[in-house]
Amino acid sequence: MNQFKGQKILIVEDNLISYKLVEAHMKGKNLHLVHANDGQQAIEKFEQYPDIDIILMDIQLPNLDGLEVTRKIRKSNKEIPIIATTANVFDEDRIASKEAGCNAFIAKPINFVELFELLNQYLQ
Repeated sequence: MNQFKGQKILIVEDNLISYKLVEAHMKGKNLHLVHANDGQQAIEKFEQYPDIDIILMDIQLPNLDGLEVTRKIRKSNKEIPIIATTANVFDEDRIASKEAGCNAFIAKPINFVELFELLNQYLQ
């Protein structure tokens, strides 16, 4: 169920430990990972790799926050799935992420069963 077909995922995460945790869970799943550690780098990586299939977007980022990055990406690409990740799990955070253009929302700490269900949904 959690074996993919070599899709490319942009993981926007400024906390290296959090990124390494995601990376460890995705090892052996046949996914290619591209990492951006702040909002500006996320936009640069998105432009550098036009074959990205999905984005895992941390909301709280240095420079540009994840909502602003999502809005900028949506100006050029309305189709790519974007999954917001944040420790803030209030309804207004979910609403703000949807309004910015995120397709889904997952709370931190990430439940990897839930994350892989979302990836299966958007990458099939």
